[in-house]
Amino acid sequence: MGLIKHSEKLRTFAGIATVASLFLVFDVAFSAMAPARLAFPLDERAPGEFPDGWIHGSKSAMDNDDPAVQVHAYNEHTYILRENKAINYEGAFMYLFFGNDVAMLIDQGSTSSPALFPLREVVDEIIAGWEERNGQENIELIVANSHLHGDHFAAWNQFVDRPNTVMVGLTHEEVMAFWGIDNYPQQIVNFNLGGRELVVTGTPGHEGSELAIYDGWTDLLYTGDMFYRGRLYIEDWEAWAASIQKLRTIADQNPVVHLVNNHIEMTTTPGVDYPVGTTWQPNEPPMQMTLEMLDQAVEASFEIEEPGIYTYDDFLIINQVPWSYTSDL
Repeated sequence: MGLIKHSEKLRTFAGIATVASLFLVFDVAFSAMAPARLAFPLDERAPGEFPDGWIHGSKSAMDNDDPAVQVHAYNEHTYILRENKAINYEGAFMYLFFGNDVAMLIDQGSTSSPALFPLREVVDEIIAGWEERNGQENIELIVANSHLHGDHFAAWNQFVDRPNTVMVGLTHEEVMAFWGIDNYPQQIVNFNLGGRELVVTGTPGHEGSELAIYDGWTDLLYTGDMFYRGRLYIEDWEAWAASIQKLRTIADQNPVVHLVNNHIEMTTTPGVDYPVGTTWQPNEPPMQMTLEMLDQAVEASFEIEEPGIYTYDDFLIINQVPWSYTSDL
């Protein structure tokens, strides 16, 4: 009788062990099938490239056949979008950064109408393609902004009913709460975008809620509207001077390969900009800027003492001069 019970116990244990082994096999098999987590190392620069040229409008906006949104893959996890200048003369740039299980759209352009400017449709297509290539699905989208001027959040409304989407608000308080900034603009915070480390800090002067973002994986420093190849409209000189000097400090502490931003308003002729409202800019310089250009702006921040318009090869500093005074319209 004892031998029979012992034999039954052995069979029971054997059965349990078999089931456990099967679970282990299935677990290992599913783990092998699951895509590996993407890595965004800080110790080696992710390569990337810019297009030979951006869409830049046309003589006749009615005859323009460029897409409403130009999509450029800087690399496999970083996209730069440009608004068609024939639709809106601002020709704003927008950025889509990917991390594991999440993407962030920075800015939403100058046109709200999805019929004219189908930004959400374009972004959804980019995300769908990225998910398929990287074995991820239903990733979260964060809709954020560089600053709170209307030419950069006009299409924000296209995303409000999008599933699995975090809408960063359009007030100073909502923006700072999202990023975890308690002491604007002095505080510098680290933001983890699905394993992709971003450094974020306040850079007011052009606008009182503006942010700069450093991406340690690509070594791109994003400067928004406070520094780009064009007319740098400054409402608070002391704040802007402190912000441009802070950008130089960030570049001193981190490798920076390019400065990227929101507009192109200069021509290829040094010191000459396109008139305000231009919808055709056939002779644009590249959008990306260099540390040497940043150094020029830093030097200017120590030299300029009065309101006025100051001309440099790659940008104009328009210090506390009403926008209407600079318009050729």
